[in-house]
Amino acid sequence: MTDEPKKDSAFEIVKSQKQWQATVDAITDLIFVTGRDRLIKRVNISFSAKFSRHPKEVVGMRVDELFNLEIPHANCLLEKAFTLNQAVEDEVTIGSHTYMISVFPVALDSPYDDDDDSFVCVMKNVTEMKGLRDQLYNSYKLASIGQLVSGVAHEINNPLTGILGFSELLLMRVKDEAFRKELEKIYKSAERCKVIVEGLLCFSRQQKPHRSLEYINDVLDKTIDLRTYWLKSKGVSITREYQETPLVYIDVQQIQHAILNILMNAEQAIHSCGRPAQVVIRTAFDSEGKKIVIGISDNGRGIPEHVRGRIFDPFFTTKPVGEGSGLGLSMTYGIITEHGGTVRVESTDGEGSTFIIELPVRKPGPEQDISG
Repeated sequence: MTDEPKKDSAFEIVKSQKQWQATVDAITDLIFVTGRDRLIKRVNISFSAKFSRHPKEVVGMRVDELFNLEIPHANCLLEKAFTLNQAVEDEVTIGSHTYMISVFPVALDSPYDDDDDSFVCVMKNVTEMKGLRDQLYNSYKLASIGQLVSGVAHEINNPLTGILGFSELLLMRVKDEAFRKELEKIYKSAERCKVIVEGLLCFSRQQKPHRSLEYINDVLDKTIDLRTYWLKSKGVSITREYQETPLVYIDVQQIQHAILNILMNAEQAIHSCGRPAQVVIRTAFDSEGKKIVIGISDNGRGIPEHVRGRIFDPFFTTKPVGEGSGLGLSMTYGIITEHGGTVRVESTDGEGSTFIIELPVRKPGPEQDISG
């Protein structure tokens, strides 16, 4: 009985290398190997695909050149790993994406390589995860602000009730017409404050989604009242062109949130346009389609055509870093869709934008609560 011929060792090595490369290529995270000279030695398919290149084109390039980074640059993880010669990890933003980057030193002890020190870098795209984390943080922050606003509004309500009551009593007793006019100013100002406080209490109330039959014009007025100070401080005038509309079955708090998001977007769009800032809000009833149509127009700079189709995407924003999370319009889209409606935008570069919301007019079912 003869021994089976041994397999060629070179063949086994090549096979093992291919299997290992296939394993690394199966990982969706970006993986590359570099030395202290910052030249890339190996990459996986995901890494080269990010730059729309073949892996052979990427190997031999400098890391800094590939990522278009200046040398030296602050908080360089590679430099930190080179200095400490140990694994390091950090969250880094490159362009519009955020990555969790881990760098691991590897001693190859290769007789064919003058630079034995290599570093394996793993880049995990955490952009969406970071957005969700920021959203969760903002949700907690908004909940805290809501509680604070609710408490402050209740505290203001107490002296405000006294002002309204006593000014009304004085109006009943005073005969001097000039004095009455001054008292009427106090009474009307106090009434105005009362409306704002009630709006804040309604908007900040922590409650489960609750729908009721409402007139959309009233809801719009209450929403505008919440933003009046900021609109005036930025010189934005509001024009209301309301038509008579039937009752619509909505969650007031959610619809207010959706409208506020559009208003704040309009404020940002018309800022520094060099012309009188104006927002026009229109309402109409489409009797054929049995729906209420709301139009919110601004005379801002408009939305560029190449981003128009993405404005309702979560985390997409054209605002500077720190001025927007990219969630406002996506939340508006979600709220309106949940109400069985639609929202779209019409825009012309340099002339402004119009957000059009359509809400169906339908009667609530017998199992639904329509109490205010």
